[in-house]
Amino acid sequence: MKNYISHIKLFLLRMLLLLAIFSISRVLFYAFNFRYFNSVKPWEFIWILIAGIRFDISALFYFNLIFIFFSIVPGGFKNNKLYQKVLFVFYFGVNALLLVTNFVDTKFFDFENKRLTSDVFSDVWLGEDFKTLLPQFIKDYWYLIILWICSCLFLYWFYPKLKQLRKYDKIVRLKEYLYQMIVFVLLLGLVAIGGRGGFQLKPLRVIHASSYTSARNVPLVLNTPFTIMKTLGAKSVSEKKYFIPEVLDSIYNPVNLYSDSLVVAKNKPNVVVLILESFSKEYIGAFNNGVGYTPFLDSLIAESLVFPNAFANGKRSIEAMTSIVAGIPSLQNTPYITSRYSSNTINALPEILNNKGYHTSFFHGGKNGTMNFDNFASMAGYSKYYGMIEFDNEEFFDGKWGIFDEEFLYFFRDRLSSFRQPFFSTIFTLTSHHPYPIPEKYKNRFPKGNLKVHETIGYTDYALKQFFSSIKNTNWYKNTLFVFVADHTAQAEKKEYNNNVGMYSIPIFFYHPTDSIFKGNLEKVAQQADIFPTIIDYIGCDKPIVCFGNSLLDDSGDHFAINFINGIFQIIKDEYVLQFDGQKTIAIYNYKKDVFLDKNLINTNFDYSGLENKLKAIIQSYQARMVHNKLSVK
Repeated sequence: MKNYISHIKLFLLRMLLLLAIFSISRVLFYAFNFRYFNSVKPWEFIWILIAGIRFDISALFYFNLIFIFFSIVPGGFKNNKLYQKVLFVFYFGVNALLLVTNFVDTKFFDFENKRLTSDVFSDVWLGEDFKTLLPQFIKDYWYLIILWICSCLFLYWFYPKLKQLRKYDKIVRLKEYLYQMIVFVLLLGLVAIGGRGGFQLKPLRVIHASSYTSARNVPLVLNTPFTIMKTLGAKSVSEKKYFIPEVLDSIYNPVNLYSDSLVVAKNKPNVVVLILESFSKEYIGAFNNGVGYTPFLDSLIAESLVFPNAFANGKRSIEAMTSIVAGIPSLQNTPYITSRYSSNTINALPEILNNKGYHTSFFHGGKNGTMNFDNFASMAGYSKYYGMIEFDNEEFFDGKWGIFDEEFLYFFRDRLSSFRQPFFSTIFTLTSHHPYPIPEKYKNRFPKGNLKVHETIGYTDYALKQFFSSIKNTNWYKNTLFVFVADHTAQAEKKEYNNNVGMYSIPIFFYHPTDSIFKGNLEKVAQQADIFPTIIDYIGCDKPIVCFGNSLLDDSGDHFAINFINGIFQIIKDEYVLQFDGQKTIAIYNYKKDVFLDKNLINTNFDYSGLENKLKAIIQSYQARMVHNKLSVK
């Protein structure tokens, strides 16, 4: 057993050596890109170095899995000289290659401002341009090769070796072998935990780095082997080039400036965005001749600025977050938050409002880590995140997802009242999510309807009523803009809500207790991505933003909604919806007159070329900015 423990100690020393070298490479990465990271204070950099170890462990454990297994497997044969040499070859070869990626990224980061991903194995990287540029890269950055060689020599010289290669006894007592197997299994468990990055709900991802620092400094926390590993198999955006740049910008340009807005609020208003889980437009009585499950929202809609033709940009909560908060719809198979582009620099409401003196916060009653909301909130710039842990009372746990809406909304109210003004806060409700739990005290109180979700919609509507009743006398209520939007639709009961237009139909409306600008019904098309620029337009901003939406307060704007699902792009504009497969239009409908989308106008004389070009330009601009990290104006 003593011999086996000595091999475990040896293995640990070898892994510590790798962690030390990775930390050194992070210091070099920082040094070579100091201009980009010049806002990082010394104490903050120390914290980043410590946080980076978590990502280093994850990458090193995955890529060194073979080495790890044969280093800790029970048996005295590990004393064999040849065995130790083979282990070293695995160790040195694998980690020398990992260090190559870190050192290459030390300079390549200067071009794209993000860590390399698995794109390095694509045709884009390994094509003719790569063959042409490689010699020049070596010539210009020869010193990186020297640094890499030095790191490899460091690895070779300081590699911990077995001091005494003793002959092993082929006969091992059963008791000792069982002890070794127990230790072996425990170590494999620790390796699995280290590889996945901890005990959190989801394995460690690129976006988790945002919980340790600002979005700008995320690349400093990461290491390149990790970002490559986490994006392997993730489908990249295939960049379309329908138009030359000059023509593209004349058709569509997502860069907007709202410094000369005519609707800027006189006083800095508080802003509260309420993202309602699964609140389909179909469930809202105000949009369906009074037939619905939301008596309170119906009454509030009557006093609000309402957009009856409003649409979600995606079908998942994780997609709604980026659309609403950052104006980035989901036009790819992988949601932005989990895509290889999640470390891109973006514009986002909380980041902009932080700079304007706002206190920013995000609330979700679910378990911390659910759907990566906490990490995206950090990346988007929210100063505070409040989840189930911060609520800290399991008495109101629904047994599945998190805290029931009513109690969490009261918690939300209390926190808002404690914040300095002005504040910007977002709350994402939870109870109206499958399996649709209802607090025991409210059983059979709300209409059950024909779908399980209906009863919970009634409950959340009631919880919202209680919330608003409790805040009317606060000192911040009258100077607060409340933005209501659903994250996505749920099950549809009516036929008109069960097609490619109805499946995205959601409520979007703005309520302000004292500002008359937020009154009435506007028939223009609205989408989740419009919320970001609308709030910016109202508050004012002297810097341009990149956003795939338009201010709903701007009557001259070109209003539309875009979606992507199952490889099909869709644009809804005016009274038409056009569907496009990336190469050609496959369908176009007048969804106002043809609510069931039965009459495809593709083979009629209807001229849809302008709408098709608009969608092509949006797709091209979106993909180019995603791929080249241009989702913000630098």
